[in-house]
Amino acid sequence: MSTPFTRRHLLVTTTASVLVLGLAACSQDAIDGEAAEGETFTLVAGHQLAADTPFDEGLDHFAELVEEYTDGQVTVEVHPNAELGTETEMFQAMQSGTMDVAIVAPGSIAEFVPETSILSMPFLVTTREQRDAIIEGPIAEELAGSMEETAGIFPMTYFGGGIRQMFFTEPAQSLQDVEGRLFRVQPSEVLTDSFAAVGLEPTVVAYNELYNGLQTGVVDGAENESVFIDSQKFYEPAPNILVTNHEVTIRPLVVARASLDRLPEDVQEQVLQAATEAGEFERDLEAETDDEILQQLGEMEGVTLEEADVSGAIDDVRPVWEEYAAQWGAEDMLQQIIDLREDA
Repeated sequence: MSTPFTRRHLLVTTTASVLVLGLAACSQDAIDGEAAEGETFTLVAGHQLAADTPFDEGLDHFAELVEEYTDGQVTVEVHPNAELGTETEMFQAMQSGTMDVAIVAPGSIAEFVPETSILSMPFLVTTREQRDAIIEGPIAEELAGSMEETAGIFPMTYFGGGIRQMFFTEPAQSLQDVEGRLFRVQPSEVLTDSFAAVGLEPTVVAYNELYNGLQTGVVDGAENESVFIDSQKFYEPAPNILVTNHEVTIRPLVVARASLDRLPEDVQEQVLQAATEAGEFERDLEAETDDEILQQLGEMEGVTLEEADVSGAIDDVRPVWEEYAAQWGAEDMLQQIIDLREDA
């Protein structure tokens, strides 16, 4: 019997054959920057969230714009719900040439380009205005250069804009209330150290096991954006939401440089323009959706929503930011991000 990984590998291999037929057989005209008449290309794209989420709608919009701007010369195949693997597996598939485009969180990219984690440090990027200044300025440009040089992959644009909150099985009105509680984190040293610094007891639990872990007491709490607190029904075992606004999500939409370079130069520009517009569309959609769902959660019977004072947490976690920035040689970048804060 094939394992889940094997089945996923087979799907990647199948979609890769489309890529090979669509891209690897390019004519000399395409290599020289001009497409042969009637020549078409297929880009394989994926993400790990469910269909009909803002990520999925954003990637679908990218596919529609690419087809429109290239007059059907380029088609984007969108695979949601981790059909092509985890974010790490998709990133590796892009490096090996078996897929082309993916939405990948900074924490997943960090395995290949560690300094990318600076975009998702808790309590560091806390407003959408600060996020915009990062992704539209020299910080994003520097990270993109590092990513392309190290991994051969770079961001075309950025999705995200949901704001992460904490939620607990027992009542919580402040960060002081939750000190010592077992708190689910992703497998990341940065996240573990950051949440430990504010008094929580971080423990790694697989995302697909989190609901059961909250039910059975394996963990007392976790953190996520409101859209996923709602869609995964985490509010059922953990109805006490502490509004900490500790991270505005920044999710790069990345492309393999080798995949882009196979396209004629004019078509590359059209694809990149489509990505820019899709990023703006998705960020607006995600922000609107996130705000609406957080309000809806607060109106649900049995769910509590408490605003938290996080000023002390910022002081507690700052040494963690500084420690990791020093490891990555990103001290200047960290200071630039801090300088963009409203409370700097």
